[in-house]
Amino acid sequence: MSEHEDHHDEHGHDDHGHDDHHGHLQLEYEDALPINNGKVCLWLFLSTEIMFFAGLIGTYIVLRFGSPAGTWPSPHDVHVDEVWGTVNTFILILSSFTVVLTYEATKRNQSSKAKVCLAFTFLCGCAFLGIKMFEYAGKFEHGIHPNPGGRSLLYEQADVYYLRDLRAAVTNAGAIPLAAKSDDAEVAAAQVPDAGDVTQVESQAPDQVLLEDFLHHSVQWAEYVVGQVPDTQQNPQAEGLNHRDVLIALAQEVYPIERRYGKLAHATHHAEQLYIESRLKLLPELTTAAGEDNDVLNMLAYEETILNARLKFLSSHSHEATSADDAHGHGGLNVKLHDAKSPVILPMHIPSGNMFSATYFLLTGFHALHVIVGLILFAFPMFWTLEKSRANYIENAGLYWHFVDLVWIFLFPLFYLF
Repeated sequence: MSEHEDHHDEHGHDDHGHDDHHGHLQLEYEDALPINNGKVCLWLFLSTEIMFFAGLIGTYIVLRFGSPAGTWPSPHDVHVDEVWGTVNTFILILSSFTVVLTYEATKRNQSSKAKVCLAFTFLCGCAFLGIKMFEYAGKFEHGIHPNPGGRSLLYEQADVYYLRDLRAAVTNAGAIPLAAKSDDAEVAAAQVPDAGDVTQVESQAPDQVLLEDFLHHSVQWAEYVVGQVPDTQQNPQAEGLNHRDVLIALAQEVYPIERRYGKLAHATHHAEQLYIESRLKLLPELTTAAGEDNDVLNMLAYEETILNARLKFLSSHSHEATSADDAHGHGGLNVKLHDAKSPVILPMHIPSGNMFSATYFLLTGFHALHVIVGLILFAFPMFWTLEKSRANYIENAGLYWHFVDLVWIFLFPLFYLF
């Protein structure tokens, strides 16, 4: 026996009474994370959803705030109502609270209370979708939507292509031109209803009257300006009109955006009136100089008809007060046609309108799809006995619903407040 062994007795104690085994710890290990597998799978799924919506929202932010100042439409310009957006936000926040109550009641085996709270959450989700469908319908009624089958009704610029498509939309709806150029002047004039024929005027539908008036005093005037009047934008010294401003003023009659183009439209109308008055004074002299040249006489007759129609419109328009709706971006011929129950929606000049409508329907559409998935998750437990064994399912469904609510918290200010 060694010297060190002499200091231990038969029970394993040394001379000082210490135990050799006091430093050993008994450790217990869990086989997996301290959360159930369902919650792990849900968090993995939500991490992919976070990346998905982060990409969409980030792209929208770059497009929205990267556009030139003043070119992105305001909410009122595209029929986005902040009131409905606020109501929907409150509904989702309330539903997040009630789903927590559902989970707490389920943990306590309070099945009846849990079902009441779950039913309220389900109804909140349905109400959210109902309001969203109402908003979608309002935008489709006014032509604010993408058009996958062809060009939409939203134009980034008021140019000759816009004028061409506007003319096509009006004439395709049955509006008859007031006059035509050159040899066709007499033929076109013969097709125009007699303004003094009360029976014929009364027989026209209200929307038909609106379209024909617009074609006579505005569309054909813009065509005349683009085709015959010198462009002062290209040559400031010329005695004419700014073609771009005339086309923007025309677009404002269809769908006014007073916030951005109100002053420009009023100034353009004033310039138009001055030009028309000076031009009408020259026409008698030009008619006399034309002699018996029928081509020139027809052209001058066409010009006089268009000038008088536009002057009559400007004289009456200058006495009309701008309504509160117009100041917010509503009103105009499209709204009048909508009020007259007309199926016709004329092309509109809304800068960045196509980009807005594409991103709006994409992001809110994906969010609505996720809301529908959440409602499906809530529909199944409605037929169960919500006892403690079902708490994990309710908790996971609630976490998914909180994520859906959080996405809307980001979408609401981006679309409804900026």
